[in-house]
Amino acid sequence: MQDRPTAAELLATVATYLEEELMPALDGPLAYRTRVAANLVGMLEREVALGHASLTRERDAVAALLGIAVLADGTLEAQVAGLNRRLVAAIDAGRVTHAQAWPVLMDSARAKLAIIRPGYDAYDARGELP
Repeated sequence: MQDRPTAAELLATVATYLEEELMPALDGPLAYRTRVAANLVGMLEREVALGHASLTRERDAVAALLGIAVLADGTLEAQVAGLNRRLVAAIDAGRVTHAQAWPVLMDSARAKLAIIRPGYDAYDARGELP
């Protein structure tokens, strides 16, 4: 494991360079592509900072919803994907209702939005409950 700078610090440095130094000197398509690159670096920075914790919360919440123990087999990403497949099957079979799944799915969606589009994760979806 690298001590300093951390991956998040390196990504923050690249994002700052792209946004504050490079982008003001550009125009047209190159400025647009640089803005896209800065946004992608920002997403990576947030994923490094938030991704593991949000995946762990999703894994634990889906396992609890399914009433099964969390198994530490494979990567965290593979565990979440497998549990989500089981959740889809449980919903399709009627073992889990949409109303039961809704809070878990909304929490997962908010966690993903916090990484890809901060600010959108605060959306109040109570009016959309199934």
